[in-house]
Amino acid sequence: MKIRLFLMAGMVALPAILCAKGTVTGKILNKATGEPMDFVTVQVFDSTGKKPFQIVASSDSEGKFTLPNLSDGSYVIKIMNVGSVNQERPVNISGSNIDLGTINLVDDSKVLKEVVVEGIRSQMRFELDRKVFTVDANIAAAGQSASELLESIPSVEVDQDGEVSLRGNSSVTIWINGKDSGLTADNRAQILEQIPGESIDRIEVITNPSAKYSPEGTAGIINIILKKDRRGGYFGSAEIGGNTRGGGNVSANINYNTGKWDTFASIGFRMRHGKGGSETRRTFDDGTFTNSDGDSRSHGNNLFFRLGATYHLTDKDEFYVNGFGMFGRRYGKTTTEYTANRPDHWLSDLQISRNHGESKGAHVEWGYTHRWNDNHSLETMVSFNHWGGPSWNSYGETETWADNSTTEQYREQSMPINVNSWEAKVDYTNKLNDWLKLEAGYNGNYSHENTPNTTMRLSPDGTLKIDESLFNRFIYSNNVSALYVTLGGKIKDFSFSAGVRSESWQVRSRSLEYGQNREDVPEFKKNFFALFPSLFLSYSLPKDNEIQINYTRRIRRPWGGQLNSFHNVSDPTSVSYGNPELEPQYSNSFELNYLKSWTYHMISFSAYVRTADNMINRIAYMDNDVMYSTFANVSKMANSGCEIVFKNSLFRSKLDLTTTVNLYNNHISGWSYDFPTESGNIAHLSNEKQNSFAWDARLMANVKLPWGISFQATGRYASEQKEAQGARQGGWSVDAGLRKIAGNWSFSLNCRDIFDSRKWKSTIYGPGYTQTSKRWRMGRVLGLTIKYSFGNMKSNKRGNRDNSGEPMGGSGYDEGMD
Repeated sequence: MKIRLFLMAGMVALPAILCAKGTVTGKILNKATGEPMDFVTVQVFDSTGKKPFQIVASSDSEGKFTLPNLSDGSYVIKIMNVGSVNQERPVNISGSNIDLGTINLVDDSKVLKEVVVEGIRSQMRFELDRKVFTVDANIAAAGQSASELLESIPSVEVDQDGEVSLRGNSSVTIWINGKDSGLTADNRAQILEQIPGESIDRIEVITNPSAKYSPEGTAGIINIILKKDRRGGYFGSAEIGGNTRGGGNVSANINYNTGKWDTFASIGFRMRHGKGGSETRRTFDDGTFTNSDGDSRSHGNNLFFRLGATYHLTDKDEFYVNGFGMFGRRYGKTTTEYTANRPDHWLSDLQISRNHGESKGAHVEWGYTHRWNDNHSLETMVSFNHWGGPSWNSYGETETWADNSTTEQYREQSMPINVNSWEAKVDYTNKLNDWLKLEAGYNGNYSHENTPNTTMRLSPDGTLKIDESLFNRFIYSNNVSALYVTLGGKIKDFSFSAGVRSESWQVRSRSLEYGQNREDVPEFKKNFFALFPSLFLSYSLPKDNEIQINYTRRIRRPWGGQLNSFHNVSDPTSVSYGNPELEPQYSNSFELNYLKSWTYHMISFSAYVRTADNMINRIAYMDNDVMYSTFANVSKMANSGCEIVFKNSLFRSKLDLTTTVNLYNNHISGWSYDFPTESGNIAHLSNEKQNSFAWDARLMANVKLPWGISFQATGRYASEQKEAQGARQGGWSVDAGLRKIAGNWSFSLNCRDIFDSRKWKSTIYGPGYTQTSKRWRMGRVLGLTIKYSFGNMKSNKRGNRDNSGEPMGGSGYDEGMD
């Protein structure tokens, strides 16, 4: 039955389409090495070669480029690349396609020496369906982690716990090199903190991926691409840095590519020290209160390494194996003082918690690719991921009562993490003819988690004994199998892609108490099947305008921690736990994208609407003066908004400005929910319908100063945003940096959170109480990074075959995409 459903899901019919005309194509190679060159600019000029037209293409990873929709007439095609001698080709369009064949570019040694001090590399590249952020161009983020890099990207927010959201939506999927690589909602904050920014090449933000890719994450996908390219010979770099918090980093990487082999290796060590704090004010309707003030210190270090090799068996076949691993230690201390004036309640409670643990992660990947030709290929991949490590926490508290008596408690909690997953992919691509492209494939993801949680309490005789009521072992598995098919085509200025993805998945979980074995607890089972269609329509307007409309269906699956019924009592006044009855949250996503570019200016406009049923949200209630929080499927949600991006190059390209404004409205239907409490009562929770308008803005400025110095500043602001039971207040921050390049040396000085303004504030309204919270971490940090590059430092001569997958949105047809 499942096989028949998968086969039915893979059938998409399309009408016949006429062939497009007036197109110029070609392939660019490096003359010295014979290897393809990507990111080479190809632009159309008038017949004199002096007046440029707004028809520009960029060569892809195979060196290919396409200039579509040219009217009849004579033109000059200019091929321009920094570090190469530019070339020109005259063409005459008369209602036919022209293939310029192979174009060999020669290295310009003078330009290669001077470009590092003359140019400002663009930090962002815009396309209709995605935004690409170049990490090396982010001066203000030098020496930082992947988590800190994400904070500098427009429309992306990282909160005080390292959780990531996109366009105000926390249901976002994060990949490494086009794969989940073992990242889950439970562990990705720790993993992103351990990945050094210097190992990242670029970050892609795709808000509406096609049916070829996982529908997980209603907000879209953030794809982190690690560095790898194929220049001839050997090349690499070494880097060292430090900051005013006592943290530091040191890293090195080397690549050696010759003949049929491409190899790379890198290693990085990071040491970090941080501080933070919290402030909570809980006021009850009877005038009483429970308040807390906290101070925290954290320390950690981690080692990150990568290894990989690609063997080109023939011109059509290649095999690769690569992987990365990480090992880290962390430890910290938090002191929290609680005060209260509640009846029959302590007056103060001093709690000191300490945590320390280890993080161990690994990703290993094998792949094989066969290419019949440039438009016909089969790619296969298998990967294994492991994430785990021991974790210990201790909690000591002293309660003081109205009669000055005290009560002391002490407990320790251990929670070793063990998560393993396998992923397998098969992707088939075939450009059937000049106007039709087929993509089909399979994707399987199989994950398993076994996490015991043991709490020890200090007994009256002074020994630590297991608290049987707080023991928990959570066993969880989630297996997803998917088939997809997409077809894309083009009629003159109109192009389209239609596809469908069918997914079948099974969720299995057990939550064991003390003394229980697997056979003592029935397994919680749920099976699901769903179809996820996608449709992309694009039209090229005159004068370099382009418009696109797309639709996808997406899903937010509950993750392990949201399903585990175990109660976390690390904070005696605020207990959190999961809900195994949670259902997936489905959403429909619509987007309208418009892109217009001039020689020195660009504007991008995106309007979007997302609707969701069975909305997963955190709910909270009071029971015996303790706040409990869990998750439930409550209400429906509609999120709509627009994102506007302006990019301007001013003063002869000495000032580059990128301004992003995101305006969005969240509509949550009214809801009521009866929830059983710990004391056996029923908490009657309800909320009226909400319309919450919010907006955020970012301004990134790059300035080319004298003496080969570049300056960069990034400012961000986020307005207040309402949530299901309250609101999250707005905030702002500014980062800045300077960079000086001298030969093979690079010196970067940056300051994070210049005005020490990065804080998170929220308000919760509940039956009989109001709670306000404020949290902060790190604060102002000044850092210095020194980098030395060696070997063949010429621009990349061949496609960056980093196994990141091809562009994940759009029509799946446009040959000009890299």
